[in-house]
Amino acid sequence: MSSKRVWRASEALAISYLESQGFNIFDVHRKLIVDGVEVSDLDIVAEKDGVVYAVEVKAGNISVDDLRQAYVNAKLAGLKPMIIGRGVADDRVEVVARELGVHLNILPDIIVASVNELREAVYEAVYSAINDILSHLTVCVKLTEEDNRLLSIIASGENIADIAGKAGISEKEVVSIIARLVDKGILPKGSPLKTLILLARIIAVTCRYYK
Repeated sequence: MSSKRVWRASEALAISYLESQGFNIFDVHRKLIVDGVEVSDLDIVAEKDGVVYAVEVKAGNISVDDLRQAYVNAKLAGLKPMIIGRGVADDRVEVVARELGVHLNILPDIIVASVNELREAVYEAVYSAINDILSHLTVCVKLTEEDNRLLSIIASGENIADIAGKAGISEKEVVSIIARLVDKGILPKGSPLKTLILLARIIAVTCRYYK
């Protein structure tokens, strides 16, 4: 995953965590303008108990330099400084945060772990789905005109009744067509109807340009 996507995921996690702690999110990516010049931006602007915070979000551990940046941005914006990360780089961070008055917020390990696991599961599922679809495009080289006609029928609707109505055939004939395409290996066995319809659409369109 790119560093930008990791940071975006961390930002979404930070927003969710702040809201769970009773903060109101006022803004994200607010441009910091000083004397008409854009000097930086504030990752999150959040409020709680009447205090408005300029929140710096770090995808990894928080360093002393990160604290300085959070402090300067907040002071320029006239807000209370806060920084959120997954941990601290070293023991100096807590000391400097206390001296600068930067509210240090470390995300609980259980939240970080669960979000990482969820993200990995989503990417794995997407990868698996795309790979499964691509694997069925190899049937393009063996499709006959009749196969293409049958695929177009299946691709025309959202369910068996819909397909039957649009094709002017019985629902039993629709089931028979699907079974025929499955037996030929054009559509996969044991897949939900929605998956079969989606694959029929993809194969019907893609195979026109594949040969």
